[in-house]
Amino acid sequence: MSAEELRQAAILLFGERGWMSRLSEALGVDRSSVSRWFSGLPVPGPVGAAVAAWLKLYELTGERPYEIEGLIDPKE
Repeated sequence: MSAEELRQAAILLFGERGWMSRLSEALGVDRSSVSRWFSGLPVPGPVGAAVAAWLKLYELTGERPYEIEGLIDPKE
């Protein structure tokens, strides 16, 4: 997954405002890690796989990751 594909997916899944913070929370990584992917570091394979799975769930259910109970623990 390219940085641009990740950006587009994150905006779709988490909204146009605050998507980078929400993406980092959902992935359980620091926001600076997400920022580095947009500065040239490759997007890790597991991140791409997680986002692809969230996109598929959204396609099938119409629900975003934070709307599916138990998918993302808000306490983490």
